[in-house]
Amino acid sequence: MSYSKADLIEQALAEVYALASGQTPNADDSARVEKRVAATLAALAKTNAYYIPDSDDIDDSIFNALVEYMAQVCRTSFNLPRDKQAERDAENELRRLARMGTGTGGPLRVDCALIPNRRRFYYGTSD
Repeated sequence: MSYSKADLIEQALAEVYALASGQTPNADDSARVEKRVAATLAALAKTNAYYIPDSDDIDDSIFNALVEYMAQVCRTSFNLPRDKQAERDAENELRRLARMGTGTGGPLRVDCALIPNRRRFYYGTSD
């Protein structure tokens, strides 16, 4: 299951205002957050934090971190102070989730045949 832009807006408003369960956000507040969604997703893509091609198809694995980030970005629209540390933490979580793999952590090895001047056989022309 994936999340939509409407889900993102609703949850970001819930983070900002701490909406009660079942309470619907105000239409004006939703519009205020919706104006910032496209720019925020573009900024995340531009800084290589996470690329979301379609705002109506948000992956489950990043939804919570994206909600946290959107809530921090939108706090100033509601005259609330922005918590820069929480914003950085959410962005770092998005960066961590964007990585493809963690690797083995071991040192990289190179085949001896690929190192210049250490080849066993030389296939050049002789003069």
